[in-house]
Amino acid sequence: MIVAFVNPEGILTALLPGEEPSTAQVALAALLSGAELVPVTGLDEEGLLEVPAAFTSWQVLGHGAVVLTPDGEEDPAWRRLTAETLEEYEGALRLAHQAAQHIGWLGQLGTEAHLHERHGRPLMATLTHPHHLTHALAAAAREWRTWLDESPFRGRLRLIEGTTALTMLPREINPESAVNYVLSQLGDVTLTLGASAAPSDAAFLALCDYALTPGGGPVLEAAQAALGGSGEGEDE
Repeated sequence: MIVAFVNPEGILTALLPGEEPSTAQVALAALLSGAELVPVTGLDEEGLLEVPAAFTSWQVLGHGAVVLTPDGEEDPAWRRLTAETLEEYEGALRLAHQAAQHIGWLGQLGTEAHLHERHGRPLMATLTHPHHLTHALAAAAREWRTWLDESPFRGRLRLIEGTTALTMLPREINPESAVNYVLSQLGDVTLTLGASAAPSDAAFLALCDYALTPGGGPVLEAAQAALGGSGEGEDE
């Protein structure tokens, strides 16, 4: 069995809402159709329905907070683990949401802050712009990161900077832990593939036998930056 762990954003769908997938993305979707697809995404069940792919196996949602079994039900063991974490971080997430609101108001950025809940507990705080203005999100990201660095939650919460949204949630909740859990539940797997356009997904990609990411995309840009550039002048 071949299993492909895929973050659909920028891989199976366009990066910005309203845009059509590219020819390459359509071709990649056809290539991956022969594998058992496992979405690894920040979306919830409703958002995943908008992705043009058939997900009939395990599902990793909410940046790793939710794991669904092939029956479409929440995995009870994973739910117990995340419930303990979310209970511990309830106050921190509410303060993070308040900070996001103030950043939008004080900076007149036009951003919108949301506190997402699941089973009566805060799950994550997000910050978006209704018109997906990149400069507004970039300014908000700087301010929100400064707030986090100066707060008691530094090292305990993490900020994910996406193309259309900023997300803050507990560090213990992450896609790599959820992917590792799903791998432990799978049967006879001959090959695992990981596919993502997001640098924040590098850890779960490293768990797979092979990783796919757009050439010239942010994942490779981050890797080149870590290596100190493109390597020009190394032979001098």
